[in-house]
Amino acid sequence: MKPVPASQADVQPIRLLIVDDHPLFRRGVRLYLDVIADIQVVGEASNGEEALGLLEQNPVDVVLLDLQMPGMDGIEVTRRILAGNERTRVLILTSFGGWDRVYAALKSGAAGYVLKDAEPEELVAAVRAVAAGGSYLSEQATAQLLDHLDMRSGAEPVRDQPVEPLSQREREVLQLIARGQSNREIAEHLFLSETTVKTHVTNILQKLNVKSRTQAALYAMRHQLDDQEPFDA
Repeated sequence: MKPVPASQADVQPIRLLIVDDHPLFRRGVRLYLDVIADIQVVGEASNGEEALGLLEQNPVDVVLLDLQMPGMDGIEVTRRILAGNERTRVLILTSFGGWDRVYAALKSGAAGYVLKDAEPEELVAAVRAVAAGGSYLSEQATAQLLDHLDMRSGAEPVRDQPVEPLSQREREVLQLIARGQSNREIAEHLFLSETTVKTHVTNILQKLNVKSRTQAALYAMRHQLDDQEPFDA
């Protein structure tokens, strides 16, 4: 997935909470992000319970969340965060493997995931993408995630065919969703209103029988829609 640059028009920095049970890793991430002008790290938490307590006092734009922690895991933390504040975006931190848990987190509403050994620039791109309302699926790992899900016995996590055919405009919108673009960015790209884009996104989710734009992005990536040549609006 291609990085989404920070908008020059944005005035307020992205307020971010880091949640990871390894202090050295957590502080290393903070040291790097603290020098990024449009990202403000407002806190750290070592587990899910601590994170939920901090969020009650100080809501943030993005929660950078470790998937595997003692006690409450990242999947349950994701559910509780989004149940309390739908505007907060969750970006999962994960390692290779454990794809069932990664997909469960996406189904719970996480806006994307990035590998723990990713380059720092990719982490920044992922934070910016989900903060803007888009999604981020680590390009390095998504192929393995889809292969794993395809091999699961009796599972059909990403449909091969939509419930109803997508229109040409819906395919164009889906292609941009897969590239991590927000509704505003899609509207600018296609010269549409944001309201029209929201309608297209709703229709796409219904036709693909998925609950989130991140799951829709997985569908597009399976069918290589995100790799197609740019189209004319």
